[in-house]
Amino acid sequence: MQTTNGISILQIKNTQVSVCNNKKKEELIQFDQFDEDLIPKSKLFSPMNVNLNLKCVESYGNNKIYDINDTGPNEQQNKSDQLLEQLNSKQKMDTSLQQVNVMTERLNNQNLIFYAPQYIPDVQQFLTSPVPIDKIVQCTLIKNRKGFCNFYPKFELYFSESLKFLCAAKRQSTKRKSNYVISTNAENFNSNNKSVCIGNLKYGTAENSFHLYDNGNDPNKTDQLETTRREYAVYFYKKSSLGLKSINVLIPSVINGQPQDFKPISQNQGISKAFNQSKNENVMQLVSRPPTFSEEKNAYQLKFTQRVRSASNKNFILISNNQQNDEEFLIQFGKCGEEYYNLDICHPLSILQAFALCITQFEIKLE
Repeated sequence: MQTTNGISILQIKNTQVSVCNNKKKEELIQFDQFDEDLIPKSKLFSPMNVNLNLKCVESYGNNKIYDINDTGPNEQQNKSDQLLEQLNSKQKMDTSLQQVNVMTERLNNQNLIFYAPQYIPDVQQFLTSPVPIDKIVQCTLIKNRKGFCNFYPKFELYFSESLKFLCAAKRQSTKRKSNYVISTNAENFNSNNKSVCIGNLKYGTAENSFHLYDNGNDPNKTDQLETTRREYAVYFYKKSSLGLKSINVLIPSVINGQPQDFKPISQNQGISKAFNQSKNENVMQLVSRPPTFSEEKNAYQLKFTQRVRSASNKNFILISNNQQNDEEFLIQFGKCGEEYYNLDICHPLSILQAFALCITQFEIKLE
C-alpha cells in the first residue's frame, strides 16, 4: 500500500481502484484506461469536478498500485480528504435525485424497480432478453474517440450507477455503409467470435433503415436454418410533417416472457414484412414521442427527466404506438456530458435493442 499526504492507494485491478483517506473511509473510483495521468469517470457523472493525478508506482500482472501526486502544503492534504468525502455525498445525493425524479415522472401506480444485477451469469442472455416487467435499466453510453477510434468512434455501454461494463459497438471500417459489430469485449470485435459477438447492426436496403441481428450466419452464406442469423429489430427514420426526425421501431412481440423468433432467409421474410401483414400479433411497433410546441420558448421541446442534462439532436423518447399516457416511456436517451449519454430502458425492449437504436442516432442523416 502506498501513502501520500494522508491518502492511501490500494491495488487496482482491471478498471477499479480503491482510494482510502486517513479517516478510513473508502471510495471506489473507476477509470477509462491506464495512463500516467488518470481522471476518474465519476467526474463525468457527478456535478462536482474531481481531478486526481495518479502515478503508477508498481505493477504485477493485471494489478497496479497507484500513488497520488500531490505536492501542495498541509491545506492541500485537508482539501484532498474533503474532495473524497464530498464526492461520496454528492454521488449519493445525485443518484437519489435521479431515482426520485424517474419514479415520479412515471405513472403513480407503476411500481418500477431499478434493475442492475451485480452478478450476471450469462451476459449474452442478459443483454438480449427483454427487460423484466415493472423494472427499469439505467445505463450510460460513452462515445469513445481515443486512438484509432477517432475516425470511427467506439460506443461503450455501462450501468450508470456502478459503471459496470456491459457491451461495446464498433463500426466496421471496411464497409461503405454503417455496419457495426456489438461485443461483450471492448477490444474484440471479431464477428466470427461467437463467445463475445452478440449482435450485428446493418444498414438496411430501404432508405434510412437499420436491421439488428444476432451473431448467426448470413442466409446467403449458409444452407442450415439453425445457424442462420436471428433478426432482433428494424429501425426506420423519416422526417415528420414539421420537418423533425421521426423514429419507427419494429421488434418481435414478447409472449409469455419470450420474444417471437424471426430468422429471415430472404428479403420477403423478416420483421418488417410480417408487420405489413394486417393484424400481425408477432410484431410490436414503437415510435418516437413527437415534441410539443412551447409558446413561451417559441420552440419544440420534449419533457425529459433530470438524467438528460444537455440539448442534442440525438435526444429522444420511445413509446408504444398506441400509448395514451404522456408520462410513460420505453426508452429515454439523452446527452448528459461531452460524448456521454444516459439511456433508460423498460420492458419489452432488451438492452441490446435499445443500445443499437441509440447507435443509429449517430449514423442517420436525414436530408
